[in-house]
Amino acid sequence: MKREPSSASDSSVRNILDLMRAFAEVHARAMFGGHGLYRDGLMFALLSDGGLFFKVDEQSRPVFAGRDLQAFSFTARGRTVQLSYHEAPPEALESQEEMAAWCQLAWQAALRAQAKKATKGAQGLARGGQRTSDPDARPGRGRQPNGLLSGLPNLGPRSIESLSAAGISSLAQLQELGAVRAFVRVRDHDRRVSLNLLWAIEGALTGRRWQEVAETDRASLLMALEDVQREA
Repeated sequence: MKREPSSASDSSVRNILDLMRAFAEVHARAMFGGHGLYRDGLMFALLSDGGLFFKVDEQSRPVFAGRDLQAFSFTARGRTVQLSYHEAPPEALESQEEMAAWCQLAWQAALRAQAKKATKGAQGLARGGQRTSDPDARPGRGRQPNGLLSGLPNLGPRSIESLSAAGISSLAQLQELGAVRAFVRVRDHDRRVSLNLLWAIEGALTGRRWQEVAETDRASLLMALEDVQREA
């Protein structure tokens, strides 16, 4: 569900969207105090505390670092977390042409990340889901036999037990629900589960380590979680 800024306090968001018209039709979605900016359903920038931040990856990060444009960060549980978004240069806020050029750079990074995610997911499922570390697993515990779920990356015995208790016991069910709705179903059953399970499920479905998901996809997953909660 797309939610466009509508109040007077969101005039700065509308100004940014107007600046981006030379690049593409961009939509803003409210997210934990800020807004995610989307083109064709793919997030490539975010607004937070009045600042604009663009999506970066290994290929484009040097462009931002060379300009001393800082990464977006926030504090969670006493530690600072950086996302793969860097602040926009001043000239991007001064003309549609400059904005379009920087948006294109961010958009290409977002497309590469999407393609990389799809490739890793296909490879992971083709290999039968080679396992990586489970954020909720305890050392010394064996693998719980539970069909296809037991072969997916990130999902150790405790994660599988939580999914099964919520009625999710197969890869087909997990794929049909998607990471966010599966996480919501588990959390509705057990309020003690942490966001680590969300990162783990997304990683299981896309063939990535949960730590990578937590670093690169945190913002988009949390926004999707907000949407699902709002629909409930």
